[in-house]
Order: sequence, then C-alpha cells, then structure tokens
Amino acid sequence: MHGMTMARPSGSWTHSFEEDAAGIEVYRPTATFAFPPSRKGRKVLEFDAEADAGGMADGGLRMTSMSPGPDDRPCAGPVAHLLPLGMGRYALAGTQTPQDVLEIVEATPDILRLARRQEGNL
Repeated sequence: MHGMTMARPSGSWTHSFEEDAAGIEVYRPTATFAFPPSRKGRKVLEFDAEADAGGMADGGLRMTSMSPGPDDRPCAGPVAHLLPLGMGRYALAGTQTPQDVLEIVEATPDILRLARRQEGNL
C-alpha cells in the first residue's frame, strides 16, 4: 500500500468502529481525535515497548485492551505480549488463543489500522 508507514504503535488508541471495513479495525489517538458520540462505548488499546532485564526494548510490545464496563468506565483486560513475526505482524502471547496474530496494516501518528488473523490463515 503506497504511502503508508509501518511504525510500531505506542500510547493509547481508541476504536473508531465507524471507519472499520473488510476485517480491518481502525483506531485513532485517544487524546487528540474528536470521536462522535457512541451509545455502545469504545474499546481502547494501550501499547508500550517490552524491555529486557537490561532495560532495552527487545522488539516486542505489550498491549492492554480496555472495554467499557457496566458503568461505562473502561475496564482493563489482561495484558497481551506481542511477539514480532516480521512484516508488521505480531503473535499474541498471554491470551487464551496464542495462535492469534495481530497485523498492523497502517500506522501513522493519526491512524492505526489492524487486522486480527489466525496464524493458519496468513
């Protein structure tokens, strides 16, 4: 895809489900994007780099998924460790289904497009 960057996501990203299409989830920066009102609430993903014992990033990411709770406040789910597979793909470790792969389709400062796939379907 021409003109797209493949930067590793960092910080907080909120699901802009109105923009989802063809199996691609769209996220926008939580702090700076003006989201329209939503009755169903919005999922938030928070990313940060994994660090090894020496404090250096190892190429992996930690992702915390937060969903609206019963009183609309965000509730954090378990932390998933994203292990790099190359080409913008990460295996989700620490989840119920470790064969799940998160593919970064587009990552710029303004938009994050993700596809969730099964490793056998790649």
